[in-house]
Amino acid sequence: MKKVLSATMAVAMLLSMAACSSSSSSSAAGSSAASSSAAGSTSDSTAASSEAADPTAVGDVKAEMRMIWWGSQTRHDYTQAAIKVFEEKYPNITITPEYLAWDGYWEKCAAMGASKNLPDLMQQDYKYITAYARNNQIIDLNPYVESGILDLSDVSETAYTPGIIDDKLVAINLGMNTYCVLIDQDIFAKAGIEIPEDTWTIADYEAICQQLVDKKDELGIKYADSVGGFEIETLQYAFREKDMYFFNQDGSESFGWDKETGKEIILAHMLREKEWQDKGYIAPVAVRQENSVNGIESNPIVKGECAMFSYIWSNQAKAVSTAAGKNFTMVAYPSETEKKMQYMKPSQFLSVTADSKYPDQAALFVSEFTNNIDMNKELKAERGVPIAGKVREALAADMEEGSIDKQVFDYVGRMSEIANVIWKPEPQALGTIDNLRKNMLVSILNGSDPDQAFEDFYTLALDEFAAQA
Repeated sequence: MKKVLSATMAVAMLLSMAACSSSSSSSAAGSSAASSSAAGSTSDSTAASSEAADPTAVGDVKAEMRMIWWGSQTRHDYTQAAIKVFEEKYPNITITPEYLAWDGYWEKCAAMGASKNLPDLMQQDYKYITAYARNNQIIDLNPYVESGILDLSDVSETAYTPGIIDDKLVAINLGMNTYCVLIDQDIFAKAGIEIPEDTWTIADYEAICQQLVDKKDELGIKYADSVGGFEIETLQYAFREKDMYFFNQDGSESFGWDKETGKEIILAHMLREKEWQDKGYIAPVAVRQENSVNGIESNPIVKGECAMFSYIWSNQAKAVSTAAGKNFTMVAYPSETEKKMQYMKPSQFLSVTADSKYPDQAALFVSEFTNNIDMNKELKAERGVPIAGKVREALAADMEEGSIDKQVFDYVGRMSEIANVIWKPEPQALGTIDNLRKNMLVSILNGSDPDQAFEDFYTLALDEFAAQA
């Protein structure tokens, strides 16, 4: 296995290998927090003592916990293997896994939250942590950092601050992540097309799509690009191209644009996607909806039915490559100009819910998930580039040249050099507004009147903002 210290150094530009001094020593004596859990404390009184606690003593407490996450089958397998490593280290703690695809995940969590039955550990997303934090459904982890149960001594401030909402550390970043395009280099070679540079533009992308479509019978493909789901980030990219934000950045429940300006940007973006669909550049809306439900392993690029897979997060490349049985080439998503709108995003977070009866043990699990090298060797950086320095170094040392794992680390390193600042966490109304946005896009892709689709979206979105205000 060849070491890839150069990739590690590139990633370090983003995550800062220098350790953060925010946490106290995890080896200090005392375990008042553990005693609280041993007595069966609930979330109403779970604020861990800021006194030093012994993580080993916390791990000796008998606890039966649940953990929920979304993702691909690859993630399910890796996560359960990591849980097994944790349970072998702390045999008094058991963790029952619950997992779904992205579609349906938030609906199930909302239902469990309403009945105060959320699992102890919950995978969170940048889009939703604000709502869960302000609804007091996930707890502040700062006391656990102070007590030493949750060790962030090997994590840079840059990597954990995205999980801070209203001065509370409510979620721990599970890995750094950024958008990419996966390219089947074999199909490109057969078509006589060179792999594009990270600086390629939308015009370059369209020219390549046309070349692929012109030769699709010869290449044995159905369309040039399968395209990911219907993520809101693709629209947020369009606003960033205009030096604007889709949502206001002041924490209010509102858009960051006036109606006419926003309408122009939104419809231009969605109508271009409609044009690509009509020309056969991208998969039809029905295929994209099916893939969104079935998971990324079902994407046409896995079956050799297209040459590209756009709108995919870098941490998902592993699952797609595993499903296809081959490595793909990763390049940046094209922008209007060579000026990249790229940004780095926490791939997912891990939170301790307010419904947990074992918050100390749950916080300990978050700490191990972050710092335990053996657990992370099972996780294989599938959720993104790990935030703990020693973990990154250990994983990088085992990477083989040409592997998809090395590609992901290298790609995130490249993008960290050109990435722009991400927007602030989205408003509480995001869930509903995102569904409205998807409905608008699907309606336009299916041939409905764009102006009416926008008017319906805008009116209902303002109503939702008002309801949340």
